[in-house]
Amino acid sequence: MSGPGDAHVAQLVADALTAHRDGRIPNLDQIARVTSSTVSDGGAAGSRLIDLWSLGGWHLQVWPDRGLDIGSAAVAGMPISWTSAVGPAAPVDDLLGDGWLRAFSGGLVTTCGLQNVGAPSEGHGLHGRYSHLHAGEVRVERRIVDDSVVIEVSGTVDEVAALGPHLQLARRLRLDVATATIEIRDTTVNLGDETVAAPLLYHVNIGAPLWSGAARLQVSADDVQPRDAASEVGLDAWDRPPPVAARAAEWVFEHSPVSDAEGWAHAEVHQPSVDRRIRCSWDTATLPRLHQWSHRRAGVYVLAIEPANCSTSGRAADRAAGRLPTLSPGESRVTRLRVSASFT
Repeated sequence: MSGPGDAHVAQLVADALTAHRDGRIPNLDQIARVTSSTVSDGGAAGSRLIDLWSLGGWHLQVWPDRGLDIGSAAVAGMPISWTSAVGPAAPVDDLLGDGWLRAFSGGLVTTCGLQNVGAPSEGHGLHGRYSHLHAGEVRVERRIVDDSVVIEVSGTVDEVAALGPHLQLARRLRLDVATATIEIRDTTVNLGDETVAAPLLYHVNIGAPLWSGAARLQVSADDVQPRDAASEVGLDAWDRPPPVAARAAEWVFEHSPVSDAEGWAHAEVHQPSVDRRIRCSWDTATLPRLHQWSHRRAGVYVLAIEPANCSTSGRAADRAAGRLPTLSPGESRVTRLRVSASFT
């Protein structure tokens, strides 16, 4: 699977930096810009928002009050991420059962965990609490690195109860302007004194117009299996946008990822009508599993690429299968996810 081509963007950025150094571009905002604000109305009113913009490439919205997840994302003016009918939303407190869905905005990256992923299980709601937790110690930094500009957003997110488990995730989100690559590096540590379940899944959500028409999904994997009978219906068409169908059930597949020489696996969406590619890559050492969510229902219609360390059936199912990820007291785990773009 070939990677996205970004040589022209790299040259564009290198030329712009030359112009910045000799004074023709006096403000670095013309190459990479960051703005922080507070949303004033709508479902996300009162929420902190960080907008990232890069020359020739990404425009991202990062939400500190949603665990520093990535909301809407566009590449060279073309929307890439999927936005649900809910739209941007503030976090909610009642996450039992499927309460998580009431504020599932979509966006490019939604993190699921830190104590449950998938179906409600063992007193934990669908997909856990992470994407409804506020980040603290939020910091934004922009700097020139060789022939590129790098923007980093960092912070910490605690899932904690006064008399219960304490998991802390330290996130570093890095945008490299010249390579048009976003990297999320998360370090999760168990600060409590008991071993706790610690499943994690990254919901990378792709929508139309990228995921439509003649688009195709390629995955570095040697097997794909449907999660259930409803998903088996779509097994022959997992790699392409299906026709819209009213009241259709979701399709969920699990792929068996194959790593490259550096230990990374890849999934790539190509839209030939505009020759646009988006690649999702992840470190399989700590994210050994890959799920795919495909929903063809009218009013939903989404593709999600989901690197994970667990199933989507909930912690009880993983425990019964002997595959429940855990962290011992003081133990930490590093997970890495990259999303890169080609806009030739």
